[in-house]
Amino acid sequence: MHILKYSFLFCSLLVLAACRQQAAQQVQVAEKTTRQGNGYTVFYPQNLAVDVVTQRPLATDARCQLSVAAAYTDLDTDAPLDLLVCQGRLRQTTATVGFLNGVLTIVGDTLAIGRVAAGQVPPPAQLARASQHRGTVLLQELLVFEGKNQRQAGGSVFQRRALVEFANHQFAVVESAADDLEIKQFADDLLELGAKNALYLDMGDWDEGWYRAGSRVVTLGHRRTHTARQSNWLVFARPPGPRPQR
Repeated sequence: MHILKYSFLFCSLLVLAACRQQAAQQVQVAEKTTRQGNGYTVFYPQNLAVDVVTQRPLATDARCQLSVAAAYTDLDTDAPLDLLVCQGRLRQTTATVGFLNGVLTIVGDTLAIGRVAAGQVPPPAQLARASQHRGTVLLQELLVFEGKNQRQAGGSVFQRRALVEFANHQFAVVESAADDLEIKQFADDLLELGAKNALYLDMGDWDEGWYRAGSRVVTLGHRRTHTARQSNWLVFARPPGPRPQR
């Protein structure tokens, strides 16, 4: 009888500890495999604020839970390419890269993935609104829009990563296990995984990222050869606490 009682208590403590660990981990991680056998890791932020920053996030900052490269980086200046508005600062009013056709807009707690004509920017009023509300607007390659693949076959092969909006308006970062994916295949796979909209994130030599798994920091990306040249990051972090009353 005592053995059963203590066994039950021990199991209860294990379950409680597991629940606490899961609650503490604010980036839930899931492994997915498509019908063609392509493997993906999906990172689901839980109640985290999102922003794009131009100062490298520190793994020692306990608020930061997930950090990945966002917009492309200029090879000559090591500055972000087509990061139009960043935390309210208007940086560009015209596009630099001629083939980007996707736009990410972050205003407060609202994220939106939209489409623009390649080489164009959103209307000035949209940029002004984002600037006024200390928001962010960046251009990137659009993979999926309103449930349709936006990519053509062919081109280079890489490990791939994207910011994905699923049908329930849940956002996640999706990263491929393979290094040899064409971008159209990547977009096809994202559709199979349930993507409604998806925006590419900078990869190749700029692919380093990381996420927090409890007390561990897990590094992402396979190449990581140009980490020192990364210029901007998509960051999911715990919102700052309320200011103390005076």
